[in-house]
Amino acid sequence: MYLLDAKSKKPLYQQLYQQMRTKILSGELSAQTKLPSSRRLATELHISRNTVDTTYQQLLSEGYIVGKSRSGYYVETLPNTKFSAYADNVPDTPPSQSQPDGILYDFRYGNLSPQTFPFPQWQRLTNLCLRQDKEQFLNYSNFMGEPGLRNELVKYLHEYRDVRCTADQILITSGTIHCLMIICQLLRTVANTIAMEDPGFTAAHSTFTNYGFQVPLIPVNSHGLNVKALRTTTAQAVYVTPSHQFPTGRIMSITRRLQLIDWAYEQEALIIEDDYDCHLLYDVKPAPALQGLAPDKVIYIGSFSKILSPSLRVAYAVLPKNLVRHLQQTTKNYACSVPLLIQKPLERFLQENLFESHLRKMLRQFKKKREILLRALQEHFGDTVTISGVNAGLHILLHLNQPVSSRNLVAKAAQAGVYIHGDNLWVESSPGTTARVLLGFGAIANEDIDPAVRLLRQAWLEL
Repeated sequence: MYLLDAKSKKPLYQQLYQQMRTKILSGELSAQTKLPSSRRLATELHISRNTVDTTYQQLLSEGYIVGKSRSGYYVETLPNTKFSAYADNVPDTPPSQSQPDGILYDFRYGNLSPQTFPFPQWQRLTNLCLRQDKEQFLNYSNFMGEPGLRNELVKYLHEYRDVRCTADQILITSGTIHCLMIICQLLRTVANTIAMEDPGFTAAHSTFTNYGFQVPLIPVNSHGLNVKALRTTTAQAVYVTPSHQFPTGRIMSITRRLQLIDWAYEQEALIIEDDYDCHLLYDVKPAPALQGLAPDKVIYIGSFSKILSPSLRVAYAVLPKNLVRHLQQTTKNYACSVPLLIQKPLERFLQENLFESHLRKMLRQFKKKREILLRALQEHFGDTVTISGVNAGLHILLHLNQPVSSRNLVAKAAQAGVYIHGDNLWVESSPGTTARVLLGFGAIANEDIDPAVRLLRQAWLEL
C-alpha cells in the first residue's frame, strides 16, 4: 500500500519513489519480487501512468530494480547493510535547505528576501558582459579568478575594510567553505592544529576536522577570543570571526585584536579571519579588519553572500604572499570554480560604484527589521529572554530563561508554524544552561515579524 498526498509540495513521483525505496531497503519488497505494471499501479493509486513510469526509471537508474525484456521490473538483490534499518530516517534534503510543511514564518539564518537583490542592475550588467566579453566566455578562467574582478576587490577592500593587498594575493572561490578547504590544503604540510572560537561556526569546525586537523575550542567573552587560553594550546593557526562573532554577535576589542596578532608573531602562527557580516553594523562603526594590522600573518576571508545573495556563491581569500606562491605552484593547471557569468557582472557592479548605494539600502532595510524584531521580543517576552548580537549582522542570538533544550524550542516553533535554527549551527565545548536559538531576519517581511514572535511566545511560554 502506498499513501500519496496530492496536496503536498513534494511531487507524486517522488513520494512514490521514496516509499518504494524504503520498502526495498527494509526487505518488505524482497529480492526478485515482480513490480506491478505501470498501467496497473497507476489505476490502483489513481495517478497518471507517467508518474509511475518516472518512479520506475528513477529506481532503475539507482539500481534498486532491474528490467527484464517482455517481463517487467523486478526488485534487485541488494547486500544486507545496516543502512536498511534506517531507511525511513534518511532525509530527502539537507536540513539547512528543507522546510517542514505548515511553516508560516521563516526566521532561518542566512536567507535574504527577493526585495534586497538589485535585479534590474544585475540584469543590465549581465547583458552588457554577454555583449562585450564574448571571447572570454569561451575560455577557461585563471584559477585565482578574473584579473578585473580581483583589481576591483583590491580597491573595495582597501576602502571598506582597510585590507592591504595586491590583486595577485586574492583568490576567488565558490563560498566561504571552499576558501577554508583550500586553506586546509595549504596548511596541512606545516600545521596539525587549528584552534577556533567556542562557540563557533559548525561548518568551519567540520572542514578542519575532515582534513585531519586537531581543533581545540577557545572560549569567547565580551572582548572576543580568549588569547590567554589560546596560548595554552599548540595551535599553529586560529580561525576567528572578529567583526561579528558567530553565533554570539560580539565584536572583538582592539586590545584583544592586538594580543591575537602578538600571539601570531610569537608562535609563527597564522590567523584565519572570517569577516562575514562585516558591513552590516547598525549602532557602531566597523572596526578595520585584522588583516590591515598584520598582512603577513592573516588569511582574510570575505563573501558577498549576505550583502548580495548566497546563491551567487562568490567568496574570496586574501593570502599572505608566501602562501600565494605555494598555491600557484600546486594549482597552475586548474580553472576558477566561480563561473565567468558571475564574476564579470560583479566586477562591473564594483567598477560602477553601485556597491555603496546598494549597501546603504541594505543597511536601512535591515536596521528597520532589526528594530521591529527587538520591539516585538520586548513586548511579547519581556525579561524571560536575553538577546545577544543586536549591533550587527542578519541574526540575533536569543537566550530563553527556561529549563528546556534548544532542540525542543525549534520543534515547538515548527509546530506553531515558525521556522528557526537552534544550536545545530554552532559547536561549543560546554553548552550553557539556557536554551539558545538564532532568529535570522534577512528573509522575513516586516509585517510578519510581530505575529511570528507572538506565535513563538504561545509555543514556548503558554503551554
